[in-house]
Amino acid sequence: MIHLIERLLHLRQGDLFRGLPLVLYLFFVISSYMMAKVARDVLFLDRFEAVHLPYVDMTIAVIIGMVMAVYIRISRRTSIYTLIVGSLWMFAGTMVGFWWLIHYHPHPWLYPVFYVWIGMFGVLATSQVWTLANYLFTTRETKRLVGMLGSGAIAGGIIGGFFSTVAAGRFGTESLLLITALCMVICSGLVHVLWKRRSERDDASHHIETESAEEKKSPKNLAESMRLIWGSTYLLAIAGVICLASVVTALVGWQFKAIAKEFMPEKNDLAAFFGLFYGITGIISLLIQLLLTSRLLKHLGLGVTLMVLPISLVFGAAGVLIWGTLAAFMFLRGADNVVRYSIDRSTVEMLYLPLPTRIKMQVKPFIDTVVWRLGDGFGGVIVLVFATFMAFSPLQLSWLALLLLVIWIFVVIVAKRHYVHMLSENIQQYRLDAERTTVTTLERSTIDVLKTRLSAGDAKEILYALELFELEYQTAIHPVIRDLLAHSAAEVRRKALTILNAAGDVAVRPQVDALLQDEDIGVRTEAMLYLSHHAHIDPLQRIQELGDFPNFSVQSAMVTYLAAPGKTQSIVTAQTILGTMVHQDGPDGHETRMEAARLIAILPDHFDDQLAELLQDEDQDVRRQTLRTVGQLEKHRFLPQVLEHMRDQDLASEAIETLGALGESVVDALLSHLQDKSISVEIRREIPRALLSIDTAMAEKALSECLLQPDTILRMEVITSLNTFHQRHPEFNLNTDIVETVLLAEITGQYRCCQMLHVLEPLVDKEESIIPALHEDMNQRLERIFRLMALQYPRHDLLSALIGFQSGNHTVQDNALEFLDNILKPNLRATLVPLLDREVSQDERLRLADQITGSMMDGPEDAVRALLGDEDPCLKSCAIYTVGLLHLNTFYETVEQCLTHDSPVIRETARQAFEKISREGIDR
Repeated sequence: MIHLIERLLHLRQGDLFRGLPLVLYLFFVISSYMMAKVARDVLFLDRFEAVHLPYVDMTIAVIIGMVMAVYIRISRRTSIYTLIVGSLWMFAGTMVGFWWLIHYHPHPWLYPVFYVWIGMFGVLATSQVWTLANYLFTTRETKRLVGMLGSGAIAGGIIGGFFSTVAAGRFGTESLLLITALCMVICSGLVHVLWKRRSERDDASHHIETESAEEKKSPKNLAESMRLIWGSTYLLAIAGVICLASVVTALVGWQFKAIAKEFMPEKNDLAAFFGLFYGITGIISLLIQLLLTSRLLKHLGLGVTLMVLPISLVFGAAGVLIWGTLAAFMFLRGADNVVRYSIDRSTVEMLYLPLPTRIKMQVKPFIDTVVWRLGDGFGGVIVLVFATFMAFSPLQLSWLALLLLVIWIFVVIVAKRHYVHMLSENIQQYRLDAERTTVTTLERSTIDVLKTRLSAGDAKEILYALELFELEYQTAIHPVIRDLLAHSAAEVRRKALTILNAAGDVAVRPQVDALLQDEDIGVRTEAMLYLSHHAHIDPLQRIQELGDFPNFSVQSAMVTYLAAPGKTQSIVTAQTILGTMVHQDGPDGHETRMEAARLIAILPDHFDDQLAELLQDEDQDVRRQTLRTVGQLEKHRFLPQVLEHMRDQDLASEAIETLGALGESVVDALLSHLQDKSISVEIRREIPRALLSIDTAMAEKALSECLLQPDTILRMEVITSLNTFHQRHPEFNLNTDIVETVLLAEITGQYRCCQMLHVLEPLVDKEESIIPALHEDMNQRLERIFRLMALQYPRHDLLSALIGFQSGNHTVQDNALEFLDNILKPNLRATLVPLLDREVSQDERLRLADQITGSMMDGPEDAVRALLGDEDPCLKSCAIYTVGLLHLNTFYETVEQCLTHDSPVIRETARQAFEKISREGIDR
């Protein structure tokens, strides 16, 4: 029975047991408040006119601030358990005290005091329930239980309303105070039960430590809470929504009470009417809470649902202005009571979800008490000014209500917009994007390391930083590197010279001249190479003057000298010497060929033959440097050789940089290669990054034409590159029709994987390759889905939402899910959210999968058949393995055909599966 109730209420197993005491706690609090409010209104109106109500409402607004100041200070000196239980017993005692005074000493001053006290009681007691809920449960638990909690509150309003009618008629209005006191005692017992259960939870100690840390950061006074709210547009919007709602409610409430008093002047009749009215509206509110609230939030979203109450009141106020009858006023007040405690209360509570726990604990009590009662106070001022001094009738006040409702709707729009923004900000902190190590960050961190380590003289740290700098900034110049020419470590001076030489920094020539006399031969060699490249000196003369230089530096200097324009130029001789360097073997061969590859980049355009030979060098470092030289010289004739180098993972990055340097002229060739299935898939998978490095609209268009790639890895590369394109250039126009087509295909594929897992998991051990492979495929497909959505919704950070779902943090996942709920189009939301929401049951997800894919999977044959048709070699090989594992004889011929497949992985898997089938005695 309990399990059935949990399923009907969309709860997890055990949620009902954990949440029921809290539901009862809220039930008794709201019941008590309803009874106390009936007693308050009746006793006050029995002694005073309705026009005096604004005075007590304003008094509540003033006093609640002082009460909250004391409350916050007390809360910092005691535990939340002691604070709440002590408050409940204080409420019980004061109720008994007021009953005794009203019954035996009914002085006129007592009724306004009682009215004010009940106003503060309703605010504090209700707020404490929600504070305890945030303290006891995680965000996800609170979100699941909020519907049940809301039902408890509404049920409390119903019972409190009807019970007030019965008790007031039989025992008198004053008896309601004693019943309220008894309810407070019961609530203290429920709080004790909740606290005891909390201490028994496995993670209790961790939770206590977390809350203790949060308490230290909580506000010390009202001023801190106010500053926090004032500094945030979103918090101001929340406060505005609650304050305007309170103002309008106070205004509508006064209209209703004034009209009711005119029709029913007798005290007990008025009490019975109020009790009946609140009871009936409570029943309607409960039905709406159970039947409509979740559906409205799901289908309309938070923004539209927040407008239900103000729009309902617009119709109610218009009805009052048109008809002006008691029924019209009842509809106006009834719309407020019904919608506020069902749809609106749950929706407003959701506004707090994106806030970090620390911020939420600081501002929520303040907004729920001080801001709410300030709204009551403003409402009282409006009534006082317009009804008392300007003699507005209850009907005429509806014009003011309409004006306030228009402002309320505007504030709701602002709150909705910032709600989505806050969700995005909340999940962005978990985004582990590789772009955090961008050029600016790397440059800043590298320079910081250099500056820090220069004074310490740590050569290893400086060399490491220089290697990072050289890797990312081959043409960068920074003063700190020039300073390193005077460093005490020879290896640091040599490395700094290499970077300055590659960057063409001629400002350091005087320092380099001095380094020709350096004690380290490596430094002298780099200095000679620098001067040969940038000073056009006669290398033979300098070598004769200084002596002791390696052979390759002499050769490099001679080639530079002979290739330079002028009287001494001899291209043929330079080509001969360079050819010797290109073919150099032995101990110095590596350095000589590396120098030749670097040297060609600064020579006149006469050395393509040597460059072609270096591209075929057996040494990987030489080929890497040669690729850089090809890019620097923009040698388009070497495009085929550059593309071939993308097959080598160690050289792919340099090949891509080279293609980027070649520019837009190679886009057509790259597009042709990308679409040509006869070309090695390893090469094709690198082409999207090459197009990205070209970074033009033409390159982006070529990428978008290749979204429909059967190879999943290649498709991911295309999508990822398009993401980066549109981060850099949001002005580029993208073919959204293609993106939407691919997105729907990916979502359909994800549902197909759900069907496969459902069929195969009961038959196959979870450790078998097919199950992990399917899960990995689903993870990769999910990333492609989010990246495609990022192309469709460029204004929203969908990639951070993806990281939120992958974080493992339930709070972040909930925020990411809510973020999607508020930005996606209805059709896309209806198909995607069930894939991501962990509360969606497997049966429900499978039913949706059958609808979207258009077919059902009745057995393992259907699942394996779908996998065998997949282009992913990993999934195909897993399917073949499953054929052998489950002895699916119907796929015998397919397995046999795969024995000659191009992929070695598929061939080997097919061989093993074939042997398993053969051992079973299958007739060939």
